[in-house]
Amino acid sequence: MNTGLKTIDNLIHSFGVRTEEGADKSQSLTTFCGGDFRVNTVKMPFCIMQKILQTPQEKQLRLLQWFLPHKQARLASFLIDESGSVIEQVYFQRDAKHVEACRRIQKMVTRTYRQIAATPSVLAA
Repeated sequence: MNTGLKTIDNLIHSFGVRTEEGADKSQSLTTFCGGDFRVNTVKMPFCIMQKILQTPQEKQLRLLQWFLPHKQARLASFLIDESGSVIEQVYFQRDAKHVEACRRIQKMVTRTYRQIAATPSVLAA
């Protein structure tokens, strides 16, 4: 992956895109059901919190947050629906290089989660 920023490329090379719930030094992934009140316990942008609270309870959403460990700062947050589409995103870094890197990460995240959504579940068999 070439985001244009070597530090972010190194994080992607080391950790990839997180698909299992949990956290490492570059990403965290949390799964929510629609209307889940756990949103109050997780630090997230208000617009993402509103989307989760307005979603029907039978729907699952994933919150994928990216961090810049060398700056001890957040890079981006993506809210992903069951079909693998990013339905809300927030970029925390404002300069052009980081915004372009976030756009490329978003494309990679969308591609990864759409592949997961297209894969038949083992439980369905």
